[in-house]
Amino acid sequence: MNGMETVLMLAQPEVDKFTVTPGVLGFLVVAAIGGVLYFLMRSMRTKLAHVREGGFDQAAADEPGQSPKE
Repeated sequence: MNGMETVLMLAQPEVDKFTVTPGVLGFLVVAAIGGVLYFLMRSMRTKLAHVREGGFDQAAADEPGQSPKE
């Protein structure tokens, strides 16, 4: 080993593999997934409420190619 490799090895702190955490990036990724899931579930709830009200039957009765009237 030359002197530079020795200095670099000494400069790096030892990392215990049992105490490594995901950190801020991991938290942001999980928070983003949670936010997207919240809006997806909210949208699905409104779509299902529309179908339960009879919107599906009304849309089937309309002419093909047209959007259902609200």
